[in-house]
Amino acid sequence: MALEKNHLTRSCICTVQEWIDMDMGTIEENIVLGSADNPIVRQSTKNLIEAPEKCFKTTFLARLMIGISCGRTVYQALPVPKARRVLYLHGELSKPEIQERTRAAVNDMPGPFENIFQGKHLEAHLVDTKGQDVLRGLVEQFKPDDLALDAWQSFISGCDENSFADISQATKFCDALIQDYGVTLWIPIHLGKDRKRGARGHSSIAGWRDTKISLSRSGDAVEVKTEPRWAKPPLPFRLRFRDGTLWDDTGHSGFGGQTAHIRDLVEANGGRLSREQLSELLGKDNRDATRKAIVRAEKAGAIRPVNGVYVLEPKVVG
Repeated sequence: MALEKNHLTRSCICTVQEWIDMDMGTIEENIVLGSADNPIVRQSTKNLIEAPEKCFKTTFLARLMIGISCGRTVYQALPVPKARRVLYLHGELSKPEIQERTRAAVNDMPGPFENIFQGKHLEAHLVDTKGQDVLRGLVEQFKPDDLALDAWQSFISGCDENSFADISQATKFCDALIQDYGVTLWIPIHLGKDRKRGARGHSSIAGWRDTKISLSRSGDAVEVKTEPRWAKPPLPFRLRFRDGTLWDDTGHSGFGGQTAHIRDLVEANGGRLSREQLSELLGKDNRDATRKAIVRAEKAGAIRPVNGVYVLEPKVVG
């Protein structure tokens, strides 16, 4: 029994040898955020953005999703390796608010913004069967790689968020969306009164998610902590709220692994290195691996090519 590449079925039971031999694609193909050295967010996972009220959850996620749709890194600690198709569904904002937030979020973005769709559908729901059909219909219509549901509480309205019976229906449906369509889920969720206990709702949510991104606000500054289930967590980083959106406020300290090493090499050599010089300094015998490492560093915003040489990407001032 073989599982076709990128094809997901409701049931997949194989021998151990078949699992070992199964073609799941390359690591690079399955990365949403991160690099082959450290895949922070993988395809077809559940990712929660946790924060108290008024801590810029939507502002953070909207800019990240636009960056993902353009293949552009907007938060240096969360590299975006390639462009993906995004559907962003709002549950709290009005149409004028969506427009205002969107205009702010695309600040400094190159566009075009044809790979991301957003809006709201009042009947979309994670528990109600009619609402589930609406969500399935939207996924089938827009065929996203990434689906944002903002916020969790809006898409389980009318249910008891502390009831396992209700919440398990929502999480099971989310799992079905992933299984049937291969989407990666992004869900902002409010913290409870006791912030140490994490997200509001039943405790099963903590065990269900893959990556948790926590935001804590102090004035116009936001600290971001990322907790992947399987990868090495990047260092916490700070963002600054300005002009209606969030800007990286950490310089390049968020880079890690080979990308950080490549940037350090360029910086140590006067901020300018040709590809040949950089390849020689990296000392890799595998030319293809060297090329991929340099490409990842460029896409992550650590370096950029100018007139045949690589220079340091200037810091985005926020």
